[in-house]
Amino acid sequence: MSRKFLAATLLWAATAAPFLTACDDDDAIKSSDNKVTYSPPASVASLRFIGENIVPYNQKFNNTTLGGFSGIDYRPETGMYYIMSDDASALQPVRFYMARLNFDENSFSDVTFTNVTTLRRPDGSNFPSATADPTATIDPEGIRYDPATWRIIWSSEGVRNLTRTPAVLNHPFLREANPDGSYVAEFGLPSLFRIQATDNGTRSNGSFEGLSLSPDGRFLYTAQEEPLYEDGPRASPTVAGSPVRILKYDRATRQPVAQYAYKLDAVHKAPVPETQFQLNGVVEVLALSETKMLVMERSFAVGATPDYAVKIYEIDLTGATDVSSLTSLQSTSYTPVSKRLVLDVATTGIKRIDNLEGMTFGPKLPNGHHSLVLVSDDNFGATQISQFLAFEVMP
Repeated sequence: MSRKFLAATLLWAATAAPFLTACDDDDAIKSSDNKVTYSPPASVASLRFIGENIVPYNQKFNNTTLGGFSGIDYRPETGMYYIMSDDASALQPVRFYMARLNFDENSFSDVTFTNVTTLRRPDGSNFPSATADPTATIDPEGIRYDPATWRIIWSSEGVRNLTRTPAVLNHPFLREANPDGSYVAEFGLPSLFRIQATDNGTRSNGSFEGLSLSPDGRFLYTAQEEPLYEDGPRASPTVAGSPVRILKYDRATRQPVAQYAYKLDAVHKAPVPETQFQLNGVVEVLALSETKMLVMERSFAVGATPDYAVKIYEIDLTGATDVSSLTSLQSTSYTPVSKRLVLDVATTGIKRIDNLEGMTFGPKLPNGHHSLVLVSDDNFGATQISQFLAFEVMP
C-alpha cells in the first residue's frame, strides 16, 4: 500500500462515515477458525432502487483499462468488492479488481478502485491474447470470494472459433486461485459441456457466465448462459422456455453432483433488422440457500429500443428434476426449477439499462435490510457504460 493511497483511505474513513462499506456484526458469521462467511436473506420479496454510479469510459487504474465488468462479489469483513474484467488479455492481462462502493439508503456516492490482480495459468504465466495465441485464449466472466479458503473462484465461458485453422475449441472452466491470482485447482467439467467443432455441447459464448457459493460454503453453483445444442434452440423473440442447466458442485471435491433445468424468457424485442444478433441468457446466479437463489437474465437485440432488458428472478430447486443423466432436454419429461419475478430493471426509471452481468449482496443498510449491487460490462465500447446499481432488499 502506497503512502498516498493510505492517506487517501484514512481521509475517506474520517469523512464518509454515513456510507456503507463493511458489514454490521450480525452480517458476518465467524467459523471456528475465525474465517468470515456472509448470511444472505432467506428470500427476496422485492428490490428498492437506491442509486446508480457510472465509471467513466476508458478510465485507467494502475496501468490497466477499467471496463468489461462481468462479475462482482462482496467481502464483508473488509468491505471490499471483487470485480472481474472480461478483457481476455486484448488490452492487458486477464485480471480482477478490488474496489469500495460507497452508498447508503438514499444515495450512491462513488466507486473507488484500490487494487488490480492478474489471474495466471497453471504454469504461472499470463494468459495470452487471441492474437498472440488463439489456442490458449479464454473468456473470463464470473468471480466469487470463498471465505472458507480466502481464495477466488472464477469462470471462463470458453472460446469456439471455427473460422481458424485449426479450429479454436477452448472449453469453459471453473478455477480456484490464490488472492495473488496464482492457480490452485480446476473444477470438473462434465463431457456434455465441452466445446465441439460440431453443433454439440456448449455454444460459443454461452457457458459459465455466473457462479455462487451456498451460504454454508458446501456447494458451488454455476449456470449455462444459453442452452446446450442438445437441449434445444436459443431464446428468440418468438421462442420462450429454452432450457439452460444450473450445475451444483461439491465445493470440497470440486465435482458436479446435480444439474437442474431453468427455462429462459423470450428475447424482449426483435432486432432491427430481424436478421441481426439477439439473445437472452442467464448471466448471474446468487445463492440464498442450498435450494434458493437469485437468477439474472439479460436480453439483448441489435437495433431494438431499448436494446437491453434485465430481469431478476428468485428460483427454487426444490422439486426440480436432477437432469444430470439426461443427454438432451428435448422430447423428454422433467420438472424445471420454479421462478418468481423479483425485479424488471426497467421499472427503476434509470436513463439506460446496459449490459448488466454481475450481482452480489452488499452490506446491511442502517435499517437492517440487506443491499444488492449490480454491475454492467461495457464491452470496452464508447457507446456503452460501466454502471453500478445499488438496491435495498425488501424482505
